[in-house]
Amino acid sequence: MRFNRVMRSAAGLAAIPLMASALAACGGNDSDSSASKAASSSAASSSGTSSTTAPDSSKASGQKVTLKILVPNNIAEFPSGKDVNHNEIADGIREKTGFDVQWELMPKDAEALHQKLNVLMASGDTPDLIIMGNSEKAQFGNFAQQGLLTPLDALLDEDGQNIKSLLTPEQWKSAMWDGQIYAIRTFSYSNASYGLAARKDVLTELGLGVPATQDEFYNALKTIKEKKPDMAPYTANLSEGLTGLDAIASMFYPPVDYVQKDGKIVYTAAQPEAKEFLAFASKLFAEGLIDKESVVNKTDNVKEKLSNGKAALATLGWWEGPAIVTASKEKNANSDLAYIDPPTGSNGSFGMGASSTVSKYFIIPKASKHAKEVVQFLNKASDPAVIDFISFGIEGTHFKKENGKNVALPEMSNIAYKVYYNMFDTVDLGLQRMENAGLSPYFTPVSKVAKYVNVVDLVAPIPLVDQKSTELKDLRDQYFLKIITGALPLTAYDQFLEKWKQAGGEDVEKALNDAYNNAK
Repeated sequence: MRFNRVMRSAAGLAAIPLMASALAACGGNDSDSSASKAASSSAASSSGTSSTTAPDSSKASGQKVTLKILVPNNIAEFPSGKDVNHNEIADGIREKTGFDVQWELMPKDAEALHQKLNVLMASGDTPDLIIMGNSEKAQFGNFAQQGLLTPLDALLDEDGQNIKSLLTPEQWKSAMWDGQIYAIRTFSYSNASYGLAARKDVLTELGLGVPATQDEFYNALKTIKEKKPDMAPYTANLSEGLTGLDAIASMFYPPVDYVQKDGKIVYTAAQPEAKEFLAFASKLFAEGLIDKESVVNKTDNVKEKLSNGKAALATLGWWEGPAIVTASKEKNANSDLAYIDPPTGSNGSFGMGASSTVSKYFIIPKASKHAKEVVQFLNKASDPAVIDFISFGIEGTHFKKENGKNVALPEMSNIAYKVYYNMFDTVDLGLQRMENAGLSPYFTPVSKVAKYVNVVDLVAPIPLVDQKSTELKDLRDQYFLKIITGALPLTAYDQFLEKWKQAGGEDVEKALNDAYNNAK
């Protein structure tokens, strides 16, 4: 079967939150990203096992091997007199790894990026290494199926032991195609995504604690409506999808598309708990406990309502927190917006969705003559000392050590471009960057309840899944939104299930199950 060429639109990339981009410019990893305990543990166990001496494959004359690397673009700019190949970070990487690395930035525009990658791979005149973001997953699958990538199993066994230890066997599945590894991936510390934002000052004013159970959540919304009729107890951005109800859905089932349940991959929207969620959500909407304007709200509307005191709770990305806090403080110095734990459902369900536990696709084109050297370079780049250098720069110039942590100095603001060289990461360094950027109060509470990763993020591209994803999502959103708002009765859920099956939903489940549970 030919792989379906699924192209991500420029609008999709443009939707990446500015806050996430700003964090990346501070040295963060690919933002589609999350940290898992297993990855953290294995990363820690690899510390000190690699070397930063010159690679064994250096030319006999002592001249460094030149590697050409194509990397994602970003908002960071280079100061006057510096460019991607001429600055202290690029020079430091060459010195610490022993390779003469020449960097090239991809186009910022998504369509231009995809065209460039396709032209390069078709021409045979390729870089030695291409680092792609998670949004290029479909292209990775295309290139692997077309035989344009170097298989990496043997190379990793020989020269990439440190790299191999950074991921769990489960996480390596996403780098495989037809039983072989065709990409090197790195785990992401940034597992946090969406959380339950609340005006805690409103809860306190009304004598309400943080709702910990489904019943407490319902009663809190009722109290807010009764005591503050001009305030929406809960608001959402349903014009942009159903994510705005994730904190409510989490009381019934994991708020991600596909999870492992009883040894099989299942579509959460097709589980019995989904119908229970719809019954509860439609009750909230009918009673005015969910903002009626949610059907037309966008994210900016939700943020404005929270900051203006027109709404009390909402599901939002953690990166939206700083702007809401700033705006709400300008209007009311006593406002207190914070991310709180989502309530536990009556069936015991608890926890929000998490970002992918793996990040980036490091691919070596088959046309490269330096596949072995690329793996050697990446193995050295995964050394904790190199990761630390790329994350924070030069000690004493860009950061200082304080109580065991790396604290940014003013000069660090001049090396925001270090994001272009970020390859591997550790949980500890990622959290330190969050703290340095003042984002911990928003990231940390969301991170600690981010329990569920969409299985789609843990497997290699699957043609059928990509072909059906938009159709199945649109079908679900259409039915769920109409049932929640009362345009359709709850019994219409059964009709949704039939249409989901007719659209190939069960076939997608099977394809994911084969890829996840039966991967070699």
